[in-house]
Amino acid sequence: MLGIAWKTLRARKGSFAGAFLALLCGSALIVASGVLVESGLRSSVTPYRYAAADAVVNGQETLVLPGADLTVRPRLTEPVRLSSDLVGSFGAVDGVASAIGDHHLTLAVRSPQGDTVPVPVSGHDWATAPLGPFVVAEGEAPGRTDEVALEAPLAAALGVGVGDPVEVVHAAEPRSYRVSGLVAHASGTEGRQSSLFLSAEETGRLAADPGAYDTVGVLMEEGADPDTVAAALESAAGDTGAVARTGALTHRAEFTDLDRARGLMLLIATSFGGLAVLIALFVVSGTLALSIDTRRREFAVLRAIGATPVQVLRMVGSEVLLLSLVAGALGCLPGFLVAEAMRGAFVSLGVLPADLPLVLGPLPAVGAVLLTVLTALVGGTVAAARPATADPVEALRESSSPRRAPGRWRITAGLVCLVLGTSAAMTPVALGNDAGAAGTASATLLLVIGVALSGPFLLAPLVSLLARPLRRMRAGGFLAAENSAANTGRLTAVLTPLVLAIGVTLSMVHTQSVLAASVTEQTEAGVTADAVVVEQGSGGVGPEVLAALAALPETGTVSPLRETGVFVPYSVFGDPDVATFTALGISPETAADTLDPGVGEGSLDDLAGDTVALESSGATLLGASVGDEVTVVLGDGQERNLRLAATYERGLGLAGMLLPQEVLDGHTGQPSRVLVNAAEGTSAEELSVALADFGEEHPTLAASDREGFADSARAEADLSAWVNLVGLGVILAYIAIAVVNSLVMSTAARSREFALLMLIGATRGQVLNAMRLEAAVLAVLAALIGTVVALAPLAVLSTAFLGTPVPPGSPLVYAGVVGTTCALGVLSVMLPVRLALRTPPVEAVNVRE
Repeated sequence: MLGIAWKTLRARKGSFAGAFLALLCGSALIVASGVLVESGLRSSVTPYRYAAADAVVNGQETLVLPGADLTVRPRLTEPVRLSSDLVGSFGAVDGVASAIGDHHLTLAVRSPQGDTVPVPVSGHDWATAPLGPFVVAEGEAPGRTDEVALEAPLAAALGVGVGDPVEVVHAAEPRSYRVSGLVAHASGTEGRQSSLFLSAEETGRLAADPGAYDTVGVLMEEGADPDTVAAALESAAGDTGAVARTGALTHRAEFTDLDRARGLMLLIATSFGGLAVLIALFVVSGTLALSIDTRRREFAVLRAIGATPVQVLRMVGSEVLLLSLVAGALGCLPGFLVAEAMRGAFVSLGVLPADLPLVLGPLPAVGAVLLTVLTALVGGTVAAARPATADPVEALRESSSPRRAPGRWRITAGLVCLVLGTSAAMTPVALGNDAGAAGTASATLLLVIGVALSGPFLLAPLVSLLARPLRRMRAGGFLAAENSAANTGRLTAVLTPLVLAIGVTLSMVHTQSVLAASVTEQTEAGVTADAVVVEQGSGGVGPEVLAALAALPETGTVSPLRETGVFVPYSVFGDPDVATFTALGISPETAADTLDPGVGEGSLDDLAGDTVALESSGATLLGASVGDEVTVVLGDGQERNLRLAATYERGLGLAGMLLPQEVLDGHTGQPSRVLVNAAEGTSAEELSVALADFGEEHPTLAASDREGFADSARAEADLSAWVNLVGLGVILAYIAIAVVNSLVMSTAARSREFALLMLIGATRGQVLNAMRLEAAVLAVLAALIGTVVALAPLAVLSTAFLGTPVPPGSPLVYAGVVGTTCALGVLSVMLPVRLALRTPPVEAVNVRE
């Protein structure tokens, strides 16, 4: 059977070309998704600070819920530190030569002249130098509390040398130190961030918790087995949940931002990949169905001369198997290139570090080929089932006439998808957060699938309406009307990619515009302070700096904000799950003067002690009411039982959760932003001047106003939008190929029809005119249906988030999306028609026979 299939493929290159292209591009899309997923799980970089360490131990970085599966393990948002007592325990493990505790200090450094922007650096105790190893290249190691050692490239960039003063900023407080020495890494390379070394006493003073380390580096005795020692280290840590890593995996303890980047890549890959794979499978199935539909007469003849249904299905299966294997394999290389292009785009946007590489392994390629083959086999078998099992005489009769109406199962499935899509569109009414917005994209895709399945049933009245004015025209209009109305099944097949392109594009673009507008609106209304002070690069605003800021004559209420992430375990149909919230730590006694989160129930006056305030959608998700107890897991994994004191509405602009500062003490860093009101009798201009002068004394502080706060929040929303648009761009490129592919296939298959029209007296101009009008009907239907499936969910989203059914955005975007898609559709119809009409009608009629 494979031999027959191979001969059929060679003989019908043209009819199989469209299916081959769809399979190849679908494979590329799946490979790109798989590469991003694998990279999110396995990507690594070469260790630098811990290059000489045989093992590195740090706290558990993920939240593990009892009974939860591996998919419910969010990464903790704050460092989990290890007690200093464990260093001695680790040092006593067999095979360990020494264990060295390491504090990670977030610092900024600049030259003493104060004319340079502070450079972010990582601060460490000089005792950790052997873990690099770092060696003194000039001068000596820091031995006093006012001495530091700098990496030589950093010192050169600052223009300082041994014995020179340098200004180091910690928690926004600058302090002068003397450079005692210049150090170099033994490898001779430079790290992705410069290191600064201090004395043990000074490191302990600056550490967030002097009695706990961020990591513990371990040097092993010669001949010790790394895996055995790592297991012993974890055992020595007891029930603290410490994790010991050896070899190249030590980079995970060193580069925590890379772990977060991997998590983000995995999140992007799963969301983009899920949509991409679904659309690819949908398009591949539709294209195969269209290809097989053009061979109904061939199957009818085979059945008439004695072929059994099983033989016909085996022949189709063999053809599809060969076609999908070759296309799937050839699509792998473009898939790797697409993944690399996406990584480059994410790096340029700043959401991924430039040194995080892709993992280019065989698994995505193998998975893509298998998935492509499986989809092709299922799609081809389903498409060929009806002509293969039909009565031979009936099959011959149907092969020369339009297909009958679709079966009831298809209409039923389509209506189910339409109902599910409508239900998903209502999600923003219940959830006014990112999860609610995600329901809009899902709703659009479900509606498109519903239209594709029940298309002939839904299109009949629309086509009838559009055909009425066409029938009043001359021959071309009459032919266009009759062709459109006679085969709604074929019309549905070519219309679906167009509707998909318009619907998905409008949905994704305007969902992001609604979110950005909502963030801006809520932030501008939620922040009532006169000014905002932002700390950049030195680990937050310390208590001394806060006190100095509050002591300024021009400042009134000073309200610090801590930003973190927290988790709330809950149950979904009996299975444990976890909800992740952005959270702000606020001071309840001052927050009321600087924040207005839009309280719905309860009061922020009650937000003191072990309490919490939730955005109303989050409270709805958790089924919590004011007064209920909520179990909250803080960013470092510590669990707290808190009473729900209030619910509020402006979660998108502020945060999903508000917590008293005392709840976060010891569990997160210093405040990163401070809301400031002007003192009574002080103008906004006077406050601005005072804050600018204060910033001169504290170089990592920058003053802004409430509009600046809104701009910052909107920038984060815009960044998320661009990330989504990168993935959308790849999907749209595939959809555009699918649009051209399906339309060219469908139109080229009608060459015999065009020839018959010309043989019975139609002119070339009449045929062209008829096809132009038919393409116009197609474009109008695509614009109408694509707009409805996109704007119906968007209207619900915009009404729920902004109070208006019209989503924000330029009308030019809508016109550009619809116009481009329709123009692409019309060109994809008319170009094959013109090529087909170049063949003499007699030759074209005989080709199919």
